[in-house]
Amino acid sequence: MLASSSLAVFFAAISIVSAFTLAYIVLTQEKKVYDPHGPVAFHRHLEALSDISRQKTRSQAREMQDPTGRNN
Repeated sequence: MLASSSLAVFFAAISIVSAFTLAYIVLTQEKKVYDPHGPVAFHRHLEALSDISRQKTRSQAREMQDPTGRNN
């Protein structure tokens, strides 16, 4: 009985330390506000497409920006 309760305390301690470690890692990560490679890579991808594929990709991008389909 004593062995099982000490084992439970041991695993509880491991869980608590792991939770605090994960929280510390998540809170100390740098947040990237803007990734300049994203738009550059997207435009490079657009240039490699055919005209029909390019139109379809642009319309999908517009739908992602405004899912209601309303034009500003």
